[in-house]
Amino acid sequence: MANHQVGIVKGAVAAPTVRRPRFGLSLKILLLVISGIAAAEVAVFLPAIARFRVTYLQELIETGTLATFALDATPDNMVDQALQRTLLDHARVSAVTLIEPGKPKRSLMPDMPPEVKDTVELYDAAWPDLIGDAMMAMTRSGSYFLRVGGMSRRMPNSHVYILVDELPMRLAMYTFAERVLLLSVFIAVLTAALIWLALRWLIVRPLQQMSQAMTAFRRAPEDEKPAVPDLEDRSDEIGVVGHEFGILQRDLRSALRQKTRLAEIGSAVSKINHDMRNLLATAQLLTDQVARSDDPKMRRMAPIMFGSIDRAVRLAGETLEYVRERPQPKKQQVDLADLAEEVGVALVDQGQERDPNLDRDWRNLILAGETVTADRDQLYRVLINLGRNAFDAGAHTVTVSSRREDGLVTIDVADDGPGVPAHLEATLFQPFSGSANASGSGLGLAIARDLVRAHGGEITLAENGSRGARFHLTLPQPVAPHH
Repeated sequence: MANHQVGIVKGAVAAPTVRRPRFGLSLKILLLVISGIAAAEVAVFLPAIARFRVTYLQELIETGTLATFALDATPDNMVDQALQRTLLDHARVSAVTLIEPGKPKRSLMPDMPPEVKDTVELYDAAWPDLIGDAMMAMTRSGSYFLRVGGMSRRMPNSHVYILVDELPMRLAMYTFAERVLLLSVFIAVLTAALIWLALRWLIVRPLQQMSQAMTAFRRAPEDEKPAVPDLEDRSDEIGVVGHEFGILQRDLRSALRQKTRLAEIGSAVSKINHDMRNLLATAQLLTDQVARSDDPKMRRMAPIMFGSIDRAVRLAGETLEYVRERPQPKKQQVDLADLAEEVGVALVDQGQERDPNLDRDWRNLILAGETVTADRDQLYRVLINLGRNAFDAGAHTVTVSSRREDGLVTIDVADDGPGVPAHLEATLFQPFSGSANASGSGLGLAIARDLVRAHGGEITLAENGSRGARFHLTLPQPVAPHH
């Protein structure tokens, strides 16, 4: 058994080679930063290109307004076609109309104006519409004439309409977008590189050190090499993690060393127990002969020898049982009243074998037909350990009862003995330390607790005093399905 435990401890560190991530955290952070910056640049670019288009068209409105001022120098607000063409070319528009309150409309309009494909009003346009118009403009090709209306900054009360080809503006928008793209790429790469370096130095590199330390600890948990000294000296959150990992590493090393020693002790105990049982069996045969001796003094010594040998056998058996790995409970429907009756018969018979005059009374108050879902053999060991401890402590009567409520079966084992000494209550269920009987091993209650917990239940000392002790044992029961 102990050799098996040692194998488990040693085998826990024999793990496969660490799987390296296909995409490291550094690369993921870099891609995330670049994606975030790119998304931010797109969010900035959309209103920027719309603003560029509005500014471009507003400038054309201003130049068109200036071109109409030439009409004020003529008596009839008209110029010849050659001068009109020159004015429109300088204004970079195909036609312009100025409407001013209280004055006649002034226009520079060719005889054959181009066909208008769309009309744009700048003075009341919403930004989502302007962004959408800018995106649509960049997707078109060739000449595309727009009728654009707005107000001139020089004449705030006037309204100006211009006819303009979108193609030159589109080419200017492409140039602007190219400059923004190059600047965005530069900013994105520079920012991503700086953030990547900072995150790698502050987070990724420490995490890699932590990962390497964990891998090294997993492969050689008993190696006294410190965890990550550089991390433990840091004062930030990474330092806290490194410090706690160092403490965890040292605690686990101590626990593993203790487990290894316990496993080796268990191996030795199992061998000693085997030899001791053979020796005690021989001693029992000799004790039987002493009991049949003609010498009265020898016959009086026989019960003392019987008791000593019985305690030695029990100690050896309980020690071996405690270090042995216990199987999982094989749960089934158990007749609780019948089981308690069987435990009582065994305890009374043990008392009769030890001393025919010994007074032992086992009172079974469990109702006939009461069942519980549990491992019968393990529950038998729990009850017999509780009953034996009570009788060995000086009880004359042990009463066992049960009740069922809220999905739990509760078993009470009460005695009329002197109770558990106050100084033992805190360590009652700890091995080798919780026995109220001077000749006891302190393993009975520890074994009983382990068996009950394996069922998902719990065992506690519910009452204690000079009039006796009462142990409270709870076992969860499966819920019957509703039909």
